[in-house]
Amino acid sequence: MSLLSPVEGWYYKKVAKDEKMWMIIALVLCIVLFIWMIMWHVYGKQNPSSTTYRTSTTEFSRLTEAYIKQNMVGMDNGIPIVKPEPNTDIFLMAEMWRWSPVLILQKDQSYKFHISSKDLVHGLSIQPVNMNFQVYPGYDYLLEFKPTESGEYKVICNEFCGIGHHTMIGKIVVIEKEEELKSYGFADLKKPAGRSATKKNEPLSEAEMALMGEQVYTLKGCAACHKTDGTSMIAPGWKGLYGKEEHVIADGKKITVRVDDDYIRESIKNPSNKITVGYENTPMPVMGLTDEEISQVIAYIKTL
Repeated sequence: MSLLSPVEGWYYKKVAKDEKMWMIIALVLCIVLFIWMIMWHVYGKQNPSSTTYRTSTTEFSRLTEAYIKQNMVGMDNGIPIVKPEPNTDIFLMAEMWRWSPVLILQKDQSYKFHISSKDLVHGLSIQPVNMNFQVYPGYDYLLEFKPTESGEYKVICNEFCGIGHHTMIGKIVVIEKEEELKSYGFADLKKPAGRSATKKNEPLSEAEMALMGEQVYTLKGCAACHKTDGTSMIAPGWKGLYGKEEHVIADGKKITVRVDDDYIRESIKNPSNKITVGYENTPMPVMGLTDEEISQVIAYIKTL
């Protein structure tokens, strides 16, 4: 806005040639950019999908857990690693303060990401390609993704989500050959037991049962209390636990029991029946595992 009123009659003065030239250039540029914007939306290869579905946090969590069980090949700092087959659907869950699972994808192959939040609004930013999307609870956002370059990509939350916001960093690894996994620290990955069981429609082997048990251990949050590295803090560690004699309190009396299938099953279903001495102040909650999941956990503990 001008501080002074324009001189009377200014509107009828002729426009200078250089001003006309710049006005024409600006008009042409605006028209070109407008047309280019429409063409890029129609023909652009990186247009984000506009497909979303209404869902619930419970339903999406259930689908994500089932997906991880079917495709899990290992763990990375307590977060499951999955290696899905090309041209399949992928589930990625945001929650305070992590992205789960870690994804291993094949270069030049297409995938369909299903992305949602378990708690509040997060921002999904894939770096260094600088792809940014909002992730809302209650919505399943469908994103078609085709990685064209090998490498490790970080999944960063760019929407402030609380005190642990700065630690919310996920991972996507894109490979061209299986040998490349070693350079990312993924040398000891296993075959996805859930996928092989689905295809064969046969009972799981003991090794596959143990892998499925490791998945339950990861997905149900057992790692928060029960460590597998030989340490024990707020609950007994699982390393070397099977076959060991433990001192427990049952009906107010101190007794000695042997850790076997029946004891582990009872401890999961009714954790208050026998409480390990030294851990009386940290009672274990009822986890609600199925009989099949308990058998898988037992098989996993045996391998430790």
